[in-house]
Amino acid sequence: MEYFIYALNHTYTDESHTDTKFLGFSNSIEDLEELKTKAVILSGFRDYPESFFTDCYILDKIHWNEGFQEVIGEIGRDYILKGDEIDDNCISIKELGLNTVFSVSHYYTIHSFLDDERYVGVFSSLEKAEKAIEELKNKPGFKDHQNDFNISKLDLATLLWKTGF
Repeated sequence: MEYFIYALNHTYTDESHTDTKFLGFSNSIEDLEELKTKAVILSGFRDYPESFFTDCYILDKIHWNEGFQEVIGEIGRDYILKGDEIDDNCISIKELGLNTVFSVSHYYTIHSFLDDERYVGVFSSLEKAEKAIEELKNKPGFKDHQNDFNISKLDLATLLWKTGF
């Protein structure tokens, strides 16, 4: 059985660039809407109220299985552009009773104004997050920066971006 988690992002484009801000994970669409309600009143977010996007991601899935070859993404940051395809065999993590998840990313500094960052996946336990990192350490790109993985323990239904922009 596969499980999925909801994610809330805010992606906007102004005259100079496109920017994405990850706002949080949730096990229900209702909690995600509550996060959006909290964020839309903050400066910046309220200027682009149509720029909130909900995606679903499969829990315990590595999104960069092949590693990477080059710096990609806006200012070196690359976020998954679209969530996973969720079918009838995939159910919400609400069934698991989780209160927290472990988000894995990989980032390193290229120079003082440029980081290269990739979102790897969201995992149900610290052990599964660590196992994913071990699987990736010898893949292209990652093997040159093995110590640049980051695991974040995140509470569900919690707004991660507390200020405006």
